[in-house]
Amino acid sequence: MKKVRRVLAVILALAMMLSLAACGGSKSGSDSETGKQESSSNSSSSESAGGSLSAYEQAIADRKAEYEKTGKYQKVVYAIYTWIGKPAGTERIQEAMNEILREKLGLEVELMCLDFTSYRQDIQLDLTNNDEQIDWFGGNALGYTSCVNNGFCYDLDENDLLATYGPGIEELVTKDYQTACKYAGHLYGIPPVKDYAITTAAMCIGKEYLDAIGYDVKEDENQEVVATWDEMGDIFAKLHEKFPDKYVYAVAGNQFGQGSIVDNIGNDWFGVLVDPTKDLKVVNLFETPEWNEMVERMYDWNQKGFMSADALTDNTSASAKIKSGTYMAMLAQSKPGYKSQISGECGREMVVFRLGQDIIKSSGIASVITCLNQASPDPIAAVQLMNELYTDPQLSTLLIWGQEGKDYVADPDGHIHFPEGVDSQNAEWYHTMNWELPNQYIAPVWVGDPLDLGPKTMEFNANAAQSLAMGFTFDNSNYTAEYTALQNIYDEYSNQLLYGFLDPVSGNKEFNDKLKKAGLDEYIAEKQKQLDAWLASK
Repeated sequence: MKKVRRVLAVILALAMMLSLAACGGSKSGSDSETGKQESSSNSSSSESAGGSLSAYEQAIADRKAEYEKTGKYQKVVYAIYTWIGKPAGTERIQEAMNEILREKLGLEVELMCLDFTSYRQDIQLDLTNNDEQIDWFGGNALGYTSCVNNGFCYDLDENDLLATYGPGIEELVTKDYQTACKYAGHLYGIPPVKDYAITTAAMCIGKEYLDAIGYDVKEDENQEVVATWDEMGDIFAKLHEKFPDKYVYAVAGNQFGQGSIVDNIGNDWFGVLVDPTKDLKVVNLFETPEWNEMVERMYDWNQKGFMSADALTDNTSASAKIKSGTYMAMLAQSKPGYKSQISGECGREMVVFRLGQDIIKSSGIASVITCLNQASPDPIAAVQLMNELYTDPQLSTLLIWGQEGKDYVADPDGHIHFPEGVDSQNAEWYHTMNWELPNQYIAPVWVGDPLDLGPKTMEFNANAAQSLAMGFTFDNSNYTAEYTALQNIYDEYSNQLLYGFLDPVSGNKEFNDKLKKAGLDEYIAEKQKQLDAWLASK
């Protein structure tokens, strides 16, 4: 609770900075606002005794001196993912950010915006070949441990890199949170300030479709409807009958992870904790009742025609499928403010049905993690940039929502929304990926969410059940061959089972037989051994 209160206090202080700036009437990019941010941001980089520059300030001074010589700014490339690829306003937002960053840090940022469906393949290729500069990238999209084992990640603790050049990050992402992101004792990535807890199994359905079947939506104070899986099956049957020209259910790649509290410790499914709040026995997921129930349910839904026959080959995100108007429902993980987020992603009002419970899994803090490329040409510049994105309300607002007047307008109460003539279909900067980015809680709040969304999220984190293995990371570096073999088998079978295209009995048996021949039992035993040792060391 203490660490949550510390983080909450910092967020509230930063939010107050944003409110004061708004009340003062300063505009994005103005000299007065930039001056305020200079003084507040560099409180962590004050001059040392005798008037000499701190290391933080010296790095900025050196870059500015280099610019005076060459006429070129040091560039930091930040590779983010969206559901829509590169938004139309990317260059405009990038330039608005650079107007601030040139003065504050003597550098420029390049926003490399990629579609989530191809992000893993594209970034892994770039990191392997080093043929294009990438500094910061989403390690979770590639698999955090895989990124580390492949040598892609820079140790942020090395030479006190983060402590020296990311003081704002150090304050927001406390040591406890950093420990939960360490792998083999090294900090290879940092999480955004976000909901570390999740509400598992949130079924999201377009309200217009529910209205059409006469469903009476009764949301609670969290803008959710508490329901059961059986109720979902009944609703799906009515939707299928009412809208035979649409698909009811849009499947997604993280189907099981979103739909259960099962903890995939080590960020893979080869050895899990079925009830992580009570039991630390590592078991084979694919022989558990939880897995079998999910597989049987999806097979039943598939047989009833709720899903597309192309589900295995169509990699379009679930929210994009619903936005297209050809699908009506999707599974997700909920949190405070999720109704607004998913409605924005889907381009229509969505109703969120709560099927699961709140939990922070072992990888909950590191489930979304940003990593610094080992091959970054200037790690100091990269960390200083990221420090500003965590702490500067103006930069965060540009990254999250875009430019005032063009991408959003503000109401007197402080909420923001689309300008006249702009909506989710034609917006140039409405990526709905706030949870991926450093700190959304120092930016304005979109209409539909409570103005105290940040504090509510911190409270959500504090009150959620926690996995007993929270912070544990599995070192599979001695089992990379087994992991690769297991992952290949998983990739071959898992979606066929989870999307209902394989018989849940014979298909799952074949799946398990192949996994065990590939070394699943040995892999699970090693994971249990490391978990036991980690527990003993605490």
